Amino acid sequence: MVLKVLMTGGTGVLGRQILVDSYEMDDIEICAPTRKQMNISSKDSVMRYFSKGEFDMILHCAAYTKTVKATEEVVECTKINVEGTWNLLQEAIRRDIRFVYISTDYVFDGLRGDYRTTDHINPVGNYAMSKASAELMVRMYEKSLCIRTSFVPNEFPHAAAFRDQHTTRDYVDVIGPLVLKASLSGKKGIAHVGTEKKTVYELAKRRKKDVKEISIVDVNFYLPPDTSLGNLE
Repeated sequence: MVLKVLMTGGTGVLGRQILVDSYEMDDIEICAPTRKQMNISSKDSVMRYFSKGEFDMILHCAAYTKTVKATEEVVECTKINVEGTWNLLQEAIRRDIRFVYISTDYVFDGLRGDYRTTDHINPVGNYAMSKASAELMVRMYEKSLCIRTSFVPNEFPHAAAFRDQHTTRDYVDVIGPLVLKASLSGKKGIAHVGTEKKTVYELAKRRKKDVKEISIVDVNFYLPPDTSLGNLE
């Protein structure tokens, strides 16, 4: 039996990786509509798309991810991360199908790190609060899984990396297969996906040997010092 999955965010960094990872899997069929085909911020658009076909699972990867810009782009951030998630979740509830939500390690304040799935969340900033708000909605639905994770593109995108910010994020070709595995596992509730704890600078050095070091105190916006996740999948 082929599992039919509707995936949002198919043109994003994680979505593209998942499409690659699932390409040769015979037991899964992923449909990844473009924003023109289905605008998640529009309830009518979502309903129209779902009226055209049946799915066994929703894998919700689409998100507003501009962590700094979210301070001023509150409406756009909320429409995508909160309203968009709610529009999709309503269809999952109505059709009684599994819902997998890609959350973030930023639901934690990042003051101590090694966060477990049972720890209380404490998001700081509009981006983090929008993702946490959506996560709490999703957790109300019994047939759901919230995957907290973090990733960077396969080529580190910045000239400098933080020596004093700790994380369990990794490159997307490492994280993507782990996310797909957790999504298809049947697990419900919350899952933490990542790799061993390291600094962002240590992560960057793996694939960008000439990357420069920088401190989180050198930037004029808040960055959590340690969002590393515990009990990883």
